[in-house]
Amino acid sequence: MAPKSKRTDSPAPKATPSPEQKRKRKSVGGGNEDLRKLTRPQGEFYGNIGTGFWTFFIPVAIYYFYGIMVMHEGRLVIPDASFWKDLIWSLPDGLSIRPCWGPTAVSLTWVALQALGEMILPGQIKDGVKLKNDRCLPYPMNGLLCFFLSHVGVYLACHYGIIKPYYVYLNMGALLTEAVITSYVMALWLYIDYGIFWERHVNDPEFEEDHGVFNLKDMPNDFFMGVVRNPRLFQGILKVPFDLKRFWNARPGLTGWVILNISYLFSIYYGCKLPSAYSAGESRFFGDHEGKSATIQKLFASDPSGYCNEVGDLSNIGPAAVFITLAHWYYILDYNIVEPAYLTTTDIRHDLFGFMLTYGDWGFLSRFYPITFMGFLAHQGSSSTGFITDNYFYAILGVLMYMNGMLLFRITNIEKHLFRDHMNSGGTADKYRSPWSTRIFFGDKKPEYIKTKEGSLLLCSGFWGLARHFNYVGDLSMCIGWAVVCYDPKAPFPWLPLAYCTYFWLMDCHRCWRDEVRCSKKYGDDWIRYKQAVPYAIVPGIW
Repeated sequence: MAPKSKRTDSPAPKATPSPEQKRKRKSVGGGNEDLRKLTRPQGEFYGNIGTGFWTFFIPVAIYYFYGIMVMHEGRLVIPDASFWKDLIWSLPDGLSIRPCWGPTAVSLTWVALQALGEMILPGQIKDGVKLKNDRCLPYPMNGLLCFFLSHVGVYLACHYGIIKPYYVYLNMGALLTEAVITSYVMALWLYIDYGIFWERHVNDPEFEEDHGVFNLKDMPNDFFMGVVRNPRLFQGILKVPFDLKRFWNARPGLTGWVILNISYLFSIYYGCKLPSAYSAGESRFFGDHEGKSATIQKLFASDPSGYCNEVGDLSNIGPAAVFITLAHWYYILDYNIVEPAYLTTTDIRHDLFGFMLTYGDWGFLSRFYPITFMGFLAHQGSSSTGFITDNYFYAILGVLMYMNGMLLFRITNIEKHLFRDHMNSGGTADKYRSPWSTRIFFGDKKPEYIKTKEGSLLLCSGFWGLARHFNYVGDLSMCIGWAVVCYDPKAPFPWLPLAYCTYFWLMDCHRCWRDEVRCSKKYGDDWIRYKQAVPYAIVPGIW
């Protein structure tokens, strides 16, 4: 665990505005734009056309992957009109992507309880990094407690019969649609409240010069990317205002991911199986929905209450299901253990809060992630070969790849966090000692870094001397390990796990590019010096 920060553990007081700030803020209501300047990145997703496309394509793509999972056990099919018709109308409530009140109520109750935990559970208060307005926002560090209490709450709900342990298996379609609706509504509210009516928030501690809508014609771009960085609710009511972006990612999203995984694990335990339109000997790679449509409609016309057994069977659970559940669970546990380190990441420091994150953290992270791995494994019970239980070679290979990736991810991020925390707390480089995980690879050397004109510290030694974004290597390795674990030569090909890997590699490469552009503009000549000191972006010697 990272050492406690030397920063204050009490909420940061609101900075007293300077006379110039007061003059400008009073003039905003009269239409004066002196307080704002469009300094946020532009065109990162190819402007209005690109963001407009992704706003609608991403939810549709996830619906497609869900559809091939429940109707084709993961085989790729052409999504013709019959595919979408069956996905909406031929499947029973819950499995279908039609919205349903029950799953919607369960999902929103989960969000409400997570928000309550964020606001009332005890925990240290840590300051985030300095914003453009020279302020540091306080955050409650109660994630670990909230994480464990979430598990207890779900266990009690299942124990007392409020929901079934395999609830997600039978209701993921409706949960997907709830996430789509919630994400669109939230993004629209953010665009209107913090974008069009940005003047209402000029006295908020988190207000920055690039907040709000600058031009209505950029609505598709602003809706997707966001117009506010750290929107906070209940100012003056809570001791620490409710940071919506940090909450949306960390609480319902990340914790929801592993809870849905566990529900899928229980669906395997209880032998949940959907009726299958495929028989032994058919292609493990591709299917034909148009040719199977009539069969699917007939099969799913039966009563869905018999899809899962009343008594569980541990023999249904193979090494892949156990490993994926534990690996993803530990990934989020680790996040909560070193929760203060997250405050220094791009997600908090730079990313705006628009549809990219309202849906990314909710509809994508907490829905697509479970579907692609545990959902895929759970629905193999419907195939002619049954659950994946004996792919030991691929399970061991995947575990080794995961362990290597997790080690790299953990030690690279903690190296940067500890260095920044030491220096930002008044320490000097002469008195800083790298963590043991760095010393065993690079020796006990003094850190090398570049201090930029605006005061940031760019670490150039240890793992961060290998590549400017070397921490991405751990993430990229881990997800490949997860996919390998899910492979069984006898079962349908793991297109779904590979879909996640493809997305994740593209996302990290695009994030790297975005970060490079942003830093080049921010640091100028200092970034050129940094690139000369650390010439590779992600993979040493290659890129």
